[in-house]
Amino acid sequence: MATDIHNGHRERMRQRFLQEGGEGFHDHELLEMLLYYAVPRGDTNPVAHKMIKEFGSLPTLMEAEPIDVSRLCGVSKNTAILISLQKEISKRCIQARWRDRPMLNSLSIAVEYCKSLMAYKNREFFYAICLDNKRRVINTVQIAEGTVNSAAIHPRVVMEAALKLQASAVIFTHNHPGGNCNPTFDDIETTTKLGKLLNAIEVQLIDHIIIADTTTFSFLENKLLNRDIMEGQL
Repeated sequence: MATDIHNGHRERMRQRFLQEGGEGFHDHELLEMLLYYAVPRGDTNPVAHKMIKEFGSLPTLMEAEPIDVSRLCGVSKNTAILISLQKEISKRCIQARWRDRPMLNSLSIAVEYCKSLMAYKNREFFYAICLDNKRRVINTVQIAEGTVNSAAIHPRVVMEAALKLQASAVIFTHNHPGGNCNPTFDDIETTTKLGKLLNAIEVQLIDHIIIADTTTFSFLENKLLNRDIMEGQL
């Protein structure tokens, strides 16, 4: 009898998804449905709630290693692998849009590109996006990972990347996994320091974009780039 109840619930959830799409679903409901394909019988709603609670959010769960998902949530290896596969497929789809050296000639496009770099990252990363004179991406170089502060970012690495790639301009981007996109004192100090060094080798720093969970912050838009390094604009 219980199996029939759960089967009826699953079918109603599937029909709702087919008719409405996923926009109206809570995170735990989408995860509950995903778990149908690893757990053929029973109620997956409590498991979905437990998994999100254990990791704090759906994005953090998706970023976790399968072995940690299995151990902390008490789910099978197949279930943990299914979760990780969703993340990898989603990342590939996001990154595919930017495969052909995009032109970052507006703030909105630059922000979307930066978001793609930070997808599913639950630690801080700092990148230098090196551009040619038409604002087309030459390459994106990872400068730091972990605690991103002025001590962790070595100016020499930034300078070498810009010179080696013969960049005309650079956009910095890093993420704040905690959810607050506002720059810290270290963010401002580091940006000013690196901007002046780039200016000395005739490379324009045209923005520094911070990506948080659902918000973004542009140094250019908020007038936080010093005038002596603000020769270029998006």
